[in-house]
Amino acid sequence: MLRTLNFTLVVATLASGCGVGGGDQQGTPPGGGSNPPPDPVAKCTAQLTLSGTFTASATLDPVGGCQPDGMWVVMATVADAGTCTSVPLKASYTYTLSGTGRSTMLMYTKSAGEEFTGAVNATGSGGCEGSFDHVIADGSNFDEINLHPALPIPTAGGTTLTISGTGEFDLWSQHP
Repeated sequence: MLRTLNFTLVVATLASGCGVGGGDQQGTPPGGGSNPPPDPVAKCTAQLTLSGTFTASATLDPVGGCQPDGMWVVMATVADAGTCTSVPLKASYTYTLSGTGRSTMLMYTKSAGEEFTGAVNATGSGGCEGSFDHVIADGSNFDEINLHPALPIPTAGGTTLTISGTGEFDLWSQHP
């Protein structure tokens, strides 16, 4: 009887030790389930240079700080294509801002299937900077064009300013 008890204890001890500490369970996180997919990485990235013209809806006040109401016509050119073989850009991107405070409206006419988000903020030095993000399905990939046009501080009471800035093009295999 003692031999049977010893044999049972040895087998029970060996059996309970299996799988402790995770062993070779590659890809299975604690608690089971599956790991989330890794963050997507852009297939290629190109740097853009921006230029253009801002036409204000009213005469600009040289001491008024950021005055973004009006039409922003932004042209993007490829400064560095990186590893991208193609960087599809429109001839220009036109944005219209109107209103003040929470009632400010940003308008942009999208192409079919294009997603757009945008905002304009004061730079803190008296100018304005836009942040305009475009995502376009491109076959099995997605083109993302992120533009950051900047308006300088108005120096005279005119209605036009020169736009400058930078941007980035990313080609994604998954929706960014």
